[in-house]
Amino acid sequence: MKAKKNNRLVDRIVTAGAFCLVASTWPAAQEADTAWIDDDALQAGRILVDFGGEQRFTERIRAAAIIDAPQALVWTILSDCEAAPDYVDKVLSCELIETLSADQARIFRQRVKFSWFLPSFEHVFRLDLAPYDRIEVSRVSGPLDRLEGTWWLTAETETRTRVVYVLDFDPGLPLPRFIVGATLKQDVVSVLRTVRQRAESAP
Repeated sequence: MKAKKNNRLVDRIVTAGAFCLVASTWPAAQEADTAWIDDDALQAGRILVDFGGEQRFTERIRAAAIIDAPQALVWTILSDCEAAPDYVDKVLSCELIETLSADQARIFRQRVKFSWFLPSFEHVFRLDLAPYDRIEVSRVSGPLDRLEGTWWLTAETETRTRVVYVLDFDPGLPLPRFIVGATLKQDVVSVLRTVRQRAESAP
């Protein structure tokens, strides 16, 4: 019984980290909350991460970055889950299951492997698309109680894009918050850094 419980804990932690690698059905805010952002640090190239004003993770993580690439290009990279295995180590595959509402929403099945000593697993999620301003992420199936996120993209110039990400997350188990927060922070920073490199190096 204890072994089964530990396995469920591992699955939830793994899913928490892996789902942040890609970019909903709930009513989304039309604009991102940017009051928390240190604009000087952002413009200097830092990737900013915040836990909703708290020092530790409390079911919400926010992140922001500047990418020197056109808004449409950054949006396309973030919304293209099928290409994620080419540049995100933890994503083994991402399969488009269904396209909805004249391509305004897509449902994906993704296989991820969090670490070499843990088994890979699949989960299903939905992307709701508002080119080229917003991408909403929502859980379809998987062990987490809550997983809802939004990417906001704002064109500062024709070749410079501000990206803001908000993720609401509840593992549904009494996991140590510092573990959850550390996992999410590492993954979000890694994804933003990789997306930035990919967009800025595009022809």
